[in-house]
Amino acid sequence: MPTSRAFLRRLLLCLLLGLGTPAAWAATSVTAPDWTLDSSTGRSVQFHRDARGAPAVLFFWASWCPHCGAALPAMEALYQQFAPRGVRFYAMNIWEDGDAVAYFARHGYHLPLFLAADLVAEDYGVEGTPAVIVVDGEMHIRDLNIDGAAPEEIAASLRLFLEAALNHGQDRTVTAK
Repeated sequence: MPTSRAFLRRLLLCLLLGLGTPAAWAATSVTAPDWTLDSSTGRSVQFHRDARGAPAVLFFWASWCPHCGAALPAMEALYQQFAPRGVRFYAMNIWEDGDAVAYFARHGYHLPLFLAADLVAEDYGVEGTPAVIVVDGEMHIRDLNIDGAAPEEIAASLRLFLEAALNHGQDRTVTAK
């Protein structure tokens, strides 16, 4: 898929203005809502406890959403690349009418999957799928301006942000949980 001109303009502007560092990505004063859910493997996760000190990516999706299906391979690739370096990923299944676990198994996805995350989506103001929320290590929501972007644009923006965040003293290799 071709990259949109709007994305390239944003990327060029960010690079020209020196916005390639984590501090330059707009951090809101909003603390990310905390939540506790069980993963599809049965592990109970309290978000603030699990993600504090590390960048976190919350990907809100549903198996019936074609745009989510198009974005999931990129999210899986980012997970495979960045999770070993300490970035937390959460595939938040919302508004589901199918079998999300079977969907993940059928496509070979390994992202940590959380079912029935509808109330979490509501707390974060998610109104459509897919939605990506990025949270920094201090639990502040980061605005990467990726609304309505194509999957490859979302992946490129996330990759730039995560590389910059990890290259500024937050990189740490972790063992799988």
